[in-house]
Order: sequence, then C-alpha cells, then structure tokens
Amino acid sequence: MKYRFAFLGSLLVVVLAFALVTGFPLLMRLFYVLSLALAGGYLWAWLNLRWLDAAVERRTPVVSIGQSVEERITVRNTSFLPKPWLEVTDLNDIPGHYTGQVIGLSSRGYRSWRVRTPARRRGVFSLGPLRIATGDPFGLFRLERLYQGNQQVVVLPAVVPLVRFLLPSSDLPGEGQLRMRPHQVSPHVATVREYAPGDSLHRIHWPSSARQGTLMVKEFDIGLSADAWVLLDLEAQAHVTLDDDSTEELAVTAAASIARHLLGRGMPVGFAASSAAFPLLPPDRGDVQDSRILDALAKVKADGPAALFQSLAKLDPWLGRQTVLVIVTPSAQRDWLEAIGALAQRGVRIAVVLVDAATFGGPQTAALVPSLRGLGAAGYLAGKGENLAAALDSPVSLSWAAQERAMRASR
Repeated sequence: MKYRFAFLGSLLVVVLAFALVTGFPLLMRLFYVLSLALAGGYLWAWLNLRWLDAAVERRTPVVSIGQSVEERITVRNTSFLPKPWLEVTDLNDIPGHYTGQVIGLSSRGYRSWRVRTPARRRGVFSLGPLRIATGDPFGLFRLERLYQGNQQVVVLPAVVPLVRFLLPSSDLPGEGQLRMRPHQVSPHVATVREYAPGDSLHRIHWPSSARQGTLMVKEFDIGLSADAWVLLDLEAQAHVTLDDDSTEELAVTAAASIARHLLGRGMPVGFAASSAAFPLLPPDRGDVQDSRILDALAKVKADGPAALFQSLAKLDPWLGRQTVLVIVTPSAQRDWLEAIGALAQRGVRIAVVLVDAATFGGPQTAALVPSLRGLGAAGYLAGKGENLAAALDSPVSLSWAAQERAMRASR
C-alpha cells in the first residue's frame, strides 16, 4: 500500500511540475482530475470500512480427524450508506479451511453464512481474526481492518475401534488377575467373612449376617493390579514421510486406539511420547484420562532428539512387576531390544507395535519381529494402507501371513 501511495504521489508531482513549467492548460486539468479521483477513491474505500459490525461464532474448539470445523460469520452494516464491495476472510492456518467471501450490504443490511471444513490433520490450529477488505471503483486503493480475535482449535487424532488387542498372558487382566485383601476400602467387594474384633461396623454386611445368624463383614479387593503404559517413539530420525502420509501419523493413530481400548477394559493407562517435550501422563482410568491422552497426542510431533532406548530409560522408574508396556515405534534399530529384554527379566510385560517403515519407503522394520518373539514380547506389525484394527487384533506370531512377511524382510 505504501508503494502505491508513493507512486500516485510522485505521479501528481510530475504532472503538476510539467503543468507549471509548460503552462499547458490540459496538464493542469489532468492534475485536477487525478487529484479528485485519488481523493474520491480513498474516501470511497474509507467509508466502505466504517460502521461495520462483524462477529464470528466458533462452535467447535475441539474436533477429531474426520469431523468438521464449523463457524458462523455475520457482517452487519450499521449505517445508511450501502457497502457495494467487501471481501471477508477469516485468517487461519487449518489446511483446507478457506472462508473468503465477497459480499455487498445494503443500507443497514447484514449477511450471515456458515463455513464447515473437514479436519484432515491433527494438531493445534488458530482461527481468526476476521479480515474485511475493500477498495475504490478504480482499483487504486485497498484498505482493510481486523475484527474479533483469534481462537485455538484442537484437532484430535483418529481413533480406530479395536475388537481386541492381545497382551502377554502373564498376570494380565482377563487372564490372571492379581488380587489381595487390602486394609483400605475400595469399590470392589471380593467376599464376606465372620466378624473379628477390630473390624469397623461400616463393613458389616447385614443381609449375610441375617442369613448366617452371626455378624459378617465385607472383604474388599483392590481389583486389577496391572498398570499399562503406552510409549510412542517420536525420534525424528526414525520416522518416514511418503506423499501426504507418514509413519508418524500411523503411529499416533495406533497409540490413541490402543490407549482407548485398554481404558475401555478398565485398566489404568499411562502415556509417554519421546518428542522434544516428552509429555508423560501417570496411569489413570476413565474418560478424563482418555481426553488427556488424546489431547497430548494432538500436540506431539516427531521431533524427538533421543533414541528409543534412551526414552525407555526415562520411563524406567515407572515400570515394575505386573506393569504392561506397549511400545509404538517405526525404528528398525536394534539397540533398544536389549533394553526391553532387561525390562522383561524384571517382570514387565511388553507388547511392541512396529510401524512398518518399509511401506513408506523406509527401512525394513519387520525384520525385528523374530527378535521380539525371542524376548517374549508380543509383536504387532502395521503398514501403510492396512486395516489397523486387523493388524492389532493379534500378535504377528499368531498370523501366518505376517510371519512370512517378517521372514522375507529378515532375509
């Protein structure tokens, strides 16, 4: 805009100078016409931007991939002067989200429209502010103003419903529940027994006492003892991008799906990701924990500087006997196999989801499958374009097709 003003101002000065030097009346008239056109054009554009009221109603601060980001934009003319040309754009950085609209407003008129854009990429994006631009009939000036503020929208990763996700059998929920009689009261009642001196009256089970003819008290159960951890490997060098897809997005989807599946089984689930920020959520149950994990997954990126074995060392203090560790990684390196072998010897039950980097043009991740079986870890293999629910339905050792694929890769 400043270059345009400089050019027009220089043009006026040149025309005026030639008119004064030559005394040619036509040049002086040209100077008057140009001055009036410039002043009138600027006044036109300036008046077009005045007495406007703009509002944006953003209804979806949090969406998942596949859902739509929705906005309703309303622009109102509060004056008696019509606004023949207004360009309205909601500035944002959401891929594919374009809200540009050219409108005209009558005297005290308004326009309102809804914008709906499918969310195709996870992350945290910015919506707004609203920019309204206009100009003069000669196209000499373009003026604009910003309305409203900006607002963040969080696009959560896709979650694939899993029918089942088999974990190592030892001491895991559904296959071997570790139960004990605790001193604290919990929601889980295991059995009843006869009253003993010192038992609290609050623990008396009156229906059983009436049937037995003696006082009976409730024995409580701490429930399932196994905690589950989902570790997402986001080392920058391990991930591969092919066209618009990447091992990063497949790994994030797998981690989100596994975490939701385990939470649905009633297990306390913790989450960690080896990105630069290394988010770590201690194990917990319920929908709140599911929301925390999905929110963390929406924000992480494959920018981690640490290798997978270093991330395992960071998580080591949280891992103990009866702990289930699910690792999601595209890494074809073997240095982290020794680390999970040491964890397995301590009683940590391990499942590894290998994101097959070869299907994205990377190294042969599937070659690690035989080594995982040798360490007693449940190994899964998921590649580009495959049905993720089917890939996570059973470990590779139970799938002949996946076994053959892994053997071909190892050769």
